[in-house]
Amino acid sequence: MKAVLLAAGVGDRLRPFTDNHPKCLVEVGKKTLLVRHLDLLSSIAELGELVIVVGYREDQIRDAVAAWSRASASPFKVTFEVNPEYKKGSILSLYTAKDHLVADDCVIMDADVLYPRVLMQRLVDSPHKNCFLLDESSERTGEEMMVCVKDGRALHIDRSRKESTFDEHWDLTGEGVGFFKLDRHDSQALVQTMRGLIEEGQDRVEYEAALDRFMKDYPSGYEPVGDLPWTEIDFIEDVEKAQREVLPHIEEQGLA
Repeated sequence: MKAVLLAAGVGDRLRPFTDNHPKCLVEVGKKTLLVRHLDLLSSIAELGELVIVVGYREDQIRDAVAAWSRASASPFKVTFEVNPEYKKGSILSLYTAKDHLVADDCVIMDADVLYPRVLMQRLVDSPHKNCFLLDESSERTGEEMMVCVKDGRALHIDRSRKESTFDEHWDLTGEGVGFFKLDRHDSQALVQTMRGLIEEGQDRVEYEAALDRFMKDYPSGYEPVGDLPWTEIDFIEDVEKAQREVLPHIEEQGLA
């Protein structure tokens, strides 16, 4: 199984930090998010490779990975794919990794998430071949990607401000962590869905738009993670929250 880390975007909402650095190099507890990903993913036996999709200030990410490899002396394989159109939608970043998606089972990951090891292990170990992580305890602010479930199956994903996520017929809705496990036998359908959206001119949409279409035809399950500390980092105040609340919780519970 491979992990595909989407780290190409500019991260406008995290300015001024991202004026000079890619988002995944923000520090939480004296370690960058990128180093935390590397430490954690390299410790999971099922993951044999990390593919990082880069774009904005990619040289800094490559340098950081090289420094981590030297310092850790880890044999963990890290490769790169380049999205030259990183200022457009994240669908282009995921599409850039299409050859990896069809070659092996993959975990698709946003790079701006702070999380404990057990959260990733829960996704890797899930019996669902296609699987979301769903935080049923999250509160809506309008920005969250909400995963909507009916009869035990994840059937819809969209921003929490969208009326479709409020539909009363859903059995459960919760915030998606930004990680999705994809079975290689179904991956060609997701690649074709992304290609279709891009050919329609929808190259500025988020990759979840393709997942939303994919999950209508290809069964996708979910694993609840409302019991675990994690956070997405979009704004400067999210960095402060991560430092003040989430990281201490992870460390106190021995979940790092």
